[in-house]
Amino acid sequence: MSEAREFDYVIVGAGSAGCVVAESLSRDRDVTVCVLEAGGPDKDPAIRTPMLLAKVVSGGPYNWSYETEPQAELHDRRLFWPRGKTLGGSSSINAMHYMRGAHENFDEWGELGADTWNWADALARFKAMEDQQRGADAWHGTGGPLRVEDIPKLNPLTELYFEAARELQYPENPDFNGEKQYGFGPYQMTMKGPRRWSAADAFLRPAMERGNVTVITHALAHRVLLENGRARGVALDIKGEAAEIIARKEVILSGGAINSPQLLQLSGIGDPDWLRAAGVSVEHELPGVGRNLQDHLDIAAIMRTKTARSIGNSWKRTPKNLADVARWMIRGDGDFTINPVQGGAFLNSSLAGDLPDLQLVFIPGLSVDHGRTTVFGHGVTLHVCHLYPESRGEIRIRSNNPAEHPLIDPNYLAHEGDLTALIDGLEIVQRILMAPAFDDERVGMFRPSEILESRDAMEADIRGRAETLYHPTSTCVMGKGPMAVVDPECRVYGVKGLRVVDASVMPRLVGGNTNAPTMMIADKAAEMIRASAG
Repeated sequence: MSEAREFDYVIVGAGSAGCVVAESLSRDRDVTVCVLEAGGPDKDPAIRTPMLLAKVVSGGPYNWSYETEPQAELHDRRLFWPRGKTLGGSSSINAMHYMRGAHENFDEWGELGADTWNWADALARFKAMEDQQRGADAWHGTGGPLRVEDIPKLNPLTELYFEAARELQYPENPDFNGEKQYGFGPYQMTMKGPRRWSAADAFLRPAMERGNVTVITHALAHRVLLENGRARGVALDIKGEAAEIIARKEVILSGGAINSPQLLQLSGIGDPDWLRAAGVSVEHELPGVGRNLQDHLDIAAIMRTKTARSIGNSWKRTPKNLADVARWMIRGDGDFTINPVQGGAFLNSSLAGDLPDLQLVFIPGLSVDHGRTTVFGHGVTLHVCHLYPESRGEIRIRSNNPAEHPLIDPNYLAHEGDLTALIDGLEIVQRILMAPAFDDERVGMFRPSEILESRDAMEADIRGRAETLYHPTSTCVMGKGPMAVVDPECRVYGVKGLRVVDASVMPRLVGGNTNAPTMMIADKAAEMIRASAG
């Protein structure tokens, strides 16, 4: 084993949360920070270029490419779960949507036992973090490290989607992160000009310039080193060589909703029965580790269109595609740098309460199987997910081998209401695609193969095709009670010097994308870490 190295703080995971924590802690120049990342650097042009989104989402070296257990309510299908495995984590492979969630989500966290967490505090952090292209106002800030921009050129089919929504009497909403979510409009992106602006760009690289942050890539954590009830470091391998990194102050797990509970369990922290079954000795009983998994289940209606205005591959489109690629290679701009995931909406199912519980995502192209399947021709894809599922799943290690992917069981549609809401959503997106706005473009349905009229047919389609929208959370839940894993300061109950800071601590899944809320969590937690050290 190589000689152990020491730092004040050791952060496991260079994703959205880990990058923010590293930046915050590094402001104190007397502090040393080590960031461990299992993946490699984020230099691939596919990460930087919006139109190459499908390449990084569908697999490859920058993606953990997880699979779930067979889902009983989805015809025993195993679902593909992409997660980022590079600097920036999932912010380096996601669709770049900047979405905070509903205001009420953050007040609910406080009501569920996460004291001091609320919307007022969250809004202040979102504004301070943001560099909003549209300028500062009551809901947005400028001058922060996270650049947020409009899509500079919307596809003509996206404009047809907006027209269809108007025809169905849905209200326009130009800012989903403003006063309210309800309505339709374009998404804003975490982009800076023609390129992705990931958490690594916004937070980690500026932190590294201070000279007190060390980033180690290809570093697979094996377990947290525990001594007399305290975390003293991390055992890992770096490019296959065993090593130990010692933390003089704290170890911070920021691996996300899958990797953080996995590492806790590998370290002997979790449900004793689960640990023993995996061949891990019990160091600290904490049964909530890996439980309470929540995710947004999604179904898409896909329609073929007549013209080559959509993003896609065809003989008609080939000259433009080649020209776009050439311009991107020569000048670094043009349509190849336009985000393909453009239109959105927040609407109500029949079960919605005070908040919209359906989120729509419009793509002016044929998008199938997370981009893993190439479909020739032209069309549009309209996704819908249920924002507030009641179903709960789990993450559990299979063995004591840190390289083995854990068991992932989201337990989708275990709650009947989740299915009801998603059927409502599929009915809505079909109706939008059949609106008069699309009459001159519509060729016919692709998925499903025809418009489904009955709820039984829509249920069967959902069970056969539904997929994740990439928002797993809540497997190291923050709060109080027997299933809580961390306290309101993200400290692991019963273990000193150990925190979890990422989407896994969310008491409940937010009503929207999870990247921005995860960075907000990290900002607040890092402030707490600095205060406790002072």
